[in-house]
Amino acid sequence: MSRPSVEEVVDLLRSEIRRPRSDLAQTWAVFVANLRIFLSYKTWVATETITTLASIIMYYFVGFLVEPDKLAVAGYGGSYIGFALIGVASTNYLWMCINRLSHSMSHEIREGTFETVISSPINLRSYVIGIAIRGFLVSCYFMLGAFLLGVYVLGAPLVLNPLTVTSAVILVLLLITSHLGIGITAAGVIMVFKKGDPLTFLFTGLTELFGGVLFPLYLLKDYGFLWTFAWVLPYTHALDALRKVLLLGEDIFSASVSYKIVILLIYSVVLLPLGLYFFRWGYDRIRREGTTTTY
Repeated sequence: MSRPSVEEVVDLLRSEIRRPRSDLAQTWAVFVANLRIFLSYKTWVATETITTLASIIMYYFVGFLVEPDKLAVAGYGGSYIGFALIGVASTNYLWMCINRLSHSMSHEIREGTFETVISSPINLRSYVIGIAIRGFLVSCYFMLGAFLLGVYVLGAPLVLNPLTVTSAVILVLLLITSHLGIGITAAGVIMVFKKGDPLTFLFTGLTELFGGVLFPLYLLKDYGFLWTFAWVLPYTHALDALRKVLLLGEDIFSASVSYKIVILLIYSVVLLPLGLYFFRWGYDRIRREGTTTTY
């Protein structure tokens, strides 16, 4: 029996491997595996929970220094704890969702398991989505805990009824889809350059500063460039809509909120395909250069 030529071996490696399971089953498997890994870090879960709750309590006391009349000028009512609660809970949620993808990718590369993943007959799209879903679910745990503490312990005056809660859930989902492409892009950058945390940290810092997490954005009106840049960020629109829903009792049928929904949908349609493109670019490059195991 003759030995295969180099060209035959290369063609074999390039050939498409038949995947024994559906994309949905693969996504579920990746999600369950990563969730089990997360739950094994019990100390980390406990410390992150305490940190999240402590930040909410801290801004409760900061609220005593804020004059309600000045806050009402921004159109969000007069409760700073409610104002800050929505900002802190949503930005922590967003940061964990975006950072989870890049962190997981960095961990896979550092531990030497990423080469095994890409060598297996798993759809790369299923792998990314599975990790993302785990991050969103875990982040929901911290976000829900922050809201429960803020409302039922610290007395944040949020408007909670079936319509506002449903509207808030829809806005959170749009918050995810409009930023998912950024997290996937960061994961693609990590595959190539092995370090992508500065990218996510920079984005998170800009979001917290210009998204109006802890102060009303009308304070930036006298600074033209900063005011414009703030409203370019998708998070600014999501946070503004969430506050109008949970502080003022508006819903997705309100003109101001539905306008924000349209903007978030546009960001989702544009950024998600770009994120997948950059992830594929990074994936193809490390396979071509043979750098899947370097760190």
